[in-house]
Amino acid sequence: MNFIIMFIASPNHIRNPYLRAKMFRVLKYWMPNRRDSSYFTVSPFQGHQLALGQYLIESILKFYVNIETAPFSEKFSMRHEIAKIFKSLCREPGHRDAWMKFAKKEEKGVYLNFLNFLVDDIIYLLDKGFNNIRKLKELEEKEKEREKKSYEFRSQVKSVKQYMRLASEDVSMLAFTSEQITAPFLLPQMVDRIANMLNYFLVQLAGPTRKSLSLEKTNKQCGFDRKRLLKKIVSIYVQIAREDKENTFAAAIGNDGRSYSDQLFTEVLNIVGNREFADLHAKVKLAASEALDTEAVLGEIPDEFLDPIQYTLMKDPVVLPSCKVTVDRSVIERHLLSDTTDPFNRSHLTQDMFVPDVELKSRIDEFIKSRNQHASSSS
Repeated sequence: MNFIIMFIASPNHIRNPYLRAKMFRVLKYWMPNRRDSSYFTVSPFQGHQLALGQYLIESILKFYVNIETAPFSEKFSMRHEIAKIFKSLCREPGHRDAWMKFAKKEEKGVYLNFLNFLVDDIIYLLDKGFNNIRKLKELEEKEKEREKKSYEFRSQVKSVKQYMRLASEDVSMLAFTSEQITAPFLLPQMVDRIANMLNYFLVQLAGPTRKSLSLEKTNKQCGFDRKRLLKKIVSIYVQIAREDKENTFAAAIGNDGRSYSDQLFTEVLNIVGNREFADLHAKVKLAASEALDTEAVLGEIPDEFLDPIQYTLMKDPVVLPSCKVTVDRSVIERHLLSDTTDPFNRSHLTQDMFVPDVELKSRIDEFIKSRNQHASSSS
């Protein structure tokens, strides 16, 4: 077992990803059965062994990241199993402590990659699941009078069930991690991404088109409960907001021009009635109002101060060494979570290669200061 734990997440030593996948399956069979009364009492994962240290959790999370390039079906199947094992292990204090330590050590490294890929998977799976539910709804209407459902209908039910099962596990994983360790979600390279994702699915579940996800008779058969999923999404908002002392998350929610609206959050509150979500809503409205005021004060921003990828005002400009293009640090760090190449010329790129553009940052700061002073003197 120790051999597997040490090498499952080590592509340098075992290059064949399928062999490492088989090692993971062996590890999975060592997991104790929760229905067994002796759960974790006679488990090989107990005791002062190598397994109890940081290595088991660390290996599992690294393996989660390493299989990103695996074929789609293999990747989602393996990550589904990883999520179940991870949550099961973290109920045991020793492994939970190891997880906390690893997350803190790798807050801007492997652990952030893990969260980024988890978000990627949720977006893909829920999108596919929701699209399949809408197709199923059309079939449901067509087949109302039929006693025996068609092969196409039964196949569609199976497809929805598969996507929603995987998506539900990932959303639960995100809820679990956001409750226990919140700091990574508030990092500049992650906060906009998580806010945009949550807002996007809030629109699907509580927005004007939400009835397209309501099936007459097959919701339970498909394993889909719209209100339950909505409550889970709201719990993630609330858990991140609890640690958002500087309203970074609230500002990111309000800055999402594609999905966020005051009306949407009001509608969600009408459905779930969560007090902490209501408090967050108030903070988001205030942050959105302040952002509009800031935008009005700054007026037209010189192109040289705008990030060339997002076209937003740069806060921490850095020069990419190969292409010599200046970008905002948080934007390029977000890019590197999924792709370790320069977006302008595809050359290899890592964070330690960034060169701070001190002179440009000074001019941006001076520009902001000047516009604020002008606004103050005019009022």
